[in-house]
Amino acid sequence: MYIKHELYTADVAGIANENLPWEKLSGKTLLLTGATGLIGTLIVDVLMKKNRDDNLNVTIYAAGRNEQIAAERFADYRGDKNFRFVKLDVNAPIALDARADFIIHAASNSQNRLFSADPVNTIMANILGTHNLLSYGVKSKTERFIFVSSGDAYGKPLREGDVFDESYCGYIDCNTLRAGYLEGKRAGEALCQAYISQHGLDIVIARPCRIYGATMRLDDSKAMSEFIMNGVRGEDIVLKSQGLPRFSYCYGADCVSGLFYCLLKGKCGAAYNIADSSEILSLREIAEYISGLAGRRVVFELPDEVQARGFSVAPAAILTNDKLRALGWSPKDDTRSGVKKTVEILKSVVKVEGV
Repeated sequence: MYIKHELYTADVAGIANENLPWEKLSGKTLLLTGATGLIGTLIVDVLMKKNRDDNLNVTIYAAGRNEQIAAERFADYRGDKNFRFVKLDVNAPIALDARADFIIHAASNSQNRLFSADPVNTIMANILGTHNLLSYGVKSKTERFIFVSSGDAYGKPLREGDVFDESYCGYIDCNTLRAGYLEGKRAGEALCQAYISQHGLDIVIARPCRIYGATMRLDDSKAMSEFIMNGVRGEDIVLKSQGLPRFSYCYGADCVSGLFYCLLKGKCGAAYNIADSSEILSLREIAEYISGLAGRRVVFELPDEVQARGFSVAPAAILTNDKLRALGWSPKDDTRSGVKKTVEILKSVVKVEGV
């Protein structure tokens, strides 16, 4: 594994031990885009553990654009018959010389800086990329397709205090740069429904909220990620606003567990929120908690122009998780415990990498 820490190993084992119909994947092939990302890395590690411990024998085509990152993250799987890295740009037609029984589309720009620095690819990965993968799925006679959308697709609440269930539709100002990500996810979901209707493809939509965890990029520009890295380095926590908005968060391992529930138990055509529904903390409360772990303080700093253009302007985004819980899923960590584990794990990674 990329991360050897015992807490991370326990997270992977916990997901692998979920009471799920894993046998559906036995002897099958699975194409995963965004394989080297926060979510993708965990998915690969869980499936490879199932292969090695339980003889699941699922072949993973781990797709990404950076071979060097993949070689580092998946060094333990080099030469394994069940693991293959595929250099792939989803915005180009999928030319994979293999059938994929299952597809998980998790490739997408999801950072504030990338929303403003690379807005075209941010949109196209969720529209053209999704179309290319869905088209490949039809040709491949894929058994199930998971589109990893986002809780950001809900937009801004229409009324103060609104909580987002899967039928909610909030406001998005389409004439902003950040709207490319939000509208791209909405369009990607609509495209999935079109492929269900026109081509009979079996598709489930997952809507993760704000996700964090030890497999995140160390230069991730999301607020939670920057707070965590401040804590890992023993720095003051830099807050670039008053920190009043409250959002749903979910620890990476719980998110990936939720994705497997969608894959193996979800209903075709349905969307499922993936979010922790326990204590909902404000950005400021999270910053103060992490600063307490690090023995530092919270300082306020204005964002630079590029980063500010990618910031969410939603005053709150709180997601329900009742629908996913009905499938048997439940999160194992709340925000405080998940953040504490992430900081502890990343301290060992940062030390190794010399960051």
